[in-house]
Amino acid sequence: MKGTIAAIGVIFCALAGLADERYLNVPVSEIEEIMILGYNLDPRTEALIDGVADRYPESPMGPCLKAARLFRINDYAGGTNSTLEKRFEEASRVAIEASKNYYEAHPDDPAARYALAMCELNLARFYIDRGRWFSGFFKATSGLNHLKSILKKYPNFHDAKMPLGVANCFLDKTPAYLKPIAALLRFSGDMELGLQQLHDAETKGFLTRYESLYYQIGVQWELLEDKDAAGSILDRFIDLFPRNVDAIAMKAHLDRRQERYEDAFDGYQRILAMDEVSCLGDVRDWLILHSGNMAIRLEKPEIALEKGAELLATEGYFEKEMRAWGHLLRGNARLHMDDRDASLVEFAQVKRRDSPEAYKAMKGIVDGVDSDDS
Repeated sequence: MKGTIAAIGVIFCALAGLADERYLNVPVSEIEEIMILGYNLDPRTEALIDGVADRYPESPMGPCLKAARLFRINDYAGGTNSTLEKRFEEASRVAIEASKNYYEAHPDDPAARYALAMCELNLARFYIDRGRWFSGFFKATSGLNHLKSILKKYPNFHDAKMPLGVANCFLDKTPAYLKPIAALLRFSGDMELGLQQLHDAETKGFLTRYESLYYQIGVQWELLEDKDAAGSILDRFIDLFPRNVDAIAMKAHLDRRQERYEDAFDGYQRILAMDEVSCLGDVRDWLILHSGNMAIRLEKPEIALEKGAELLATEGYFEKEMRAWGHLLRGNARLHMDDRDASLVEFAQVKRRDSPEAYKAMKGIVDGVDSDDS
């Protein structure tokens, strides 16, 4: 923690000398402060963004930062909050309009065109994640064309490299869920170029220096299946932003996948004790489930039993599904406590209609118990 504070202090000291430098007519130091506080999920961030919008009404920076923040928070919450989604869509509409106006007035400022491109691309990803392929296609095409034009004229405008790097990586080794948009875009990916673009965005960019880390993690983990590399990047991100519960959750998931169960359990417990867990919305329920499963792995069935009770009391987006997983977790905990009768009572409450996956897992456990008895 001391190292993190010192590092951020160095950043602010360096930026003190850049107080007169501006990005879209907003002081660089103000934007950097918002980024650092924002990635740490500091509750002051929203007011700071509103302040930028009020003080620099001619700049699209305030509306763009507002839309970007809502995009990222909605992503953290896994799209479980319809009110948040509506706020993001409306903020994107305002930001795109403000960016268009500023770009028309400042056609020779690459940052103006970049602001427009990023607002469109964030909205494109939002549409794609929800299966709205054609809406996503039109916004993605427009945004990518803007970025290509920027780099053609300004090859050292490194912020523009990040989204192109993401496209190059994810459309070179296209995951199944992105194949529809890949077919529409007809974008030929290039993994090597994409990784270099993401690295340049991190080391030489301004707005993209932190966001690039997120996408590098995804490329290493999801596309290249290099979990060690993904973990190393995650560690760097968490060192910079120790309050970012989404990153800590990713690290816990990674530890779980690599069978570091003690580390995974500690990670889940750490998140659940943080005030910032509220930013994850109903995704928090999955963290409770994972922490309960890790407790089983670590022979701590009493803790798993408590986690199961929490899931049975949950409300919201995953309510029915969590009910099934809660009974499964409690039944598994009872088995590990050598209380077979109580475990069977819990297992009987796992309904296929609530969660086919939990029901399948329950059947596997029960069949295994029956096999041991035969």
